[in-house]
Order: sequence, then C-alpha cells, then structure tokens
Amino acid sequence: MRCHFTREMMALSLILSAGAGAATAQSADTTLLKRWVGIYHDQVLNLEFYSDTMLVVNDERGLSVRVTPDSIIAVGDTTVVGRYRLVLDRMLLETPDGTVITMASQPALARPLTGRWVGELGTDDRPSVILQVFGNKTARWRREDDTKWMTGEWERATRVVTFTWSDNSEWTGQYDPVGNALLFEQTLDGSVGSVFRRVFR
Repeated sequence: MRCHFTREMMALSLILSAGAGAATAQSADTTLLKRWVGIYHDQVLNLEFYSDTMLVVNDERGLSVRVTPDSIIAVGDTTVVGRYRLVLDRMLLETPDGTVITMASQPALARPLTGRWVGELGTDDRPSVILQVFGNKTARWRREDDTKWMTGEWERATRVVTFTWSDNSEWTGQYDPVGNALLFEQTLDGSVGSVFRRVFR
C-alpha cells in the first residue's frame, strides 16, 4: 500500500526541521485547531484537529491527542507520532520515506459530517439516539435502547443538512462545525428542538 495514512493502526514519524522560534503549547494548540489538507503519494490526506482530539478524515473514530509546540502524539484508529513545523500558514510534514507534505488549512465549514452523533429526539420522553453519517451520502439512526436502524440519505447545502429517511420523514438541521453539533428544530412530528453532538467512540 503506497499511502501510510489508513484506518489501520500504524506508527508514523513526522520529522521536521526546527522552526525559527518555538511557540508556546497554547499557541500551537490554537493554531492547529482546523482542518489541514495535503497530498501524499497522489492521495488526499486530511487531518482535522479539535480541542481534545484529532481525526484523520474518513476514519470513523477520533484520536486521543497530545500536542506540544513541536510534536504530535495521537492514538486511535490511526496513530500519528512525530514533529511538525508551521511556516507561512502551512504545516510541513516529512514522512519516514523522506516525502515532504505541505498541508494547507481549510475553513471550519469544510469539515465533513461523517461519523457518529449522539442526541435526543426532542419528544416528551427525550430518548437518546445514535445517528451515523457515512461518506456515501447515506445515514441511519436508532434509539439507544433499540437495535433496529432507520436508514436514509443526506444532503448538505453549506450549513443546512437534510436527512430523508426510508419512511419518507425528513430531519433538517444546522451544522455547527466548530462546536461539532447538529441542531434540529424538529425530528419526529410534534418534537421540539434537539442537539446532536459528534462523538469519537
């Protein structure tokens, strides 16, 4: 396999030349809180940083991450261990095979919806619900205490996301990429607003 960035567990050393000045841990954390995109062996590599986790885009679970001003240790579906350097709003990565990856940041709204979300239906009994969103534009949901899934499809227009389910019902919500939340005015008939949050477990 040419690309080392897969869902499988792996160890990746990112060795980077020393920066002009060392940043503090807090400033490094703040600078990294975005989605970074680069090309590695003719494939797109996406790394997405949140306040307490990191996601290799298209992985299903996030990584537990520790970031210092010059190093990253992240463990999960994918493991990334190494050093990084930020230069002119770019993150430079050098892989063990000597390939240098220049990664540019993308705005928060470029973050994908894929993954596992947990929330409530907004009905009187406020049941907990699991929502799974897949990259092939399909989705499914079920009550946490049930095993039967409702399947459907989704489409997105910037912040507005519409789920159309197999029973012809629709959920329309607003995507908050920074807060990792989907905000629904209504899910089932007669329900009130509800919030779903992305989880990485």
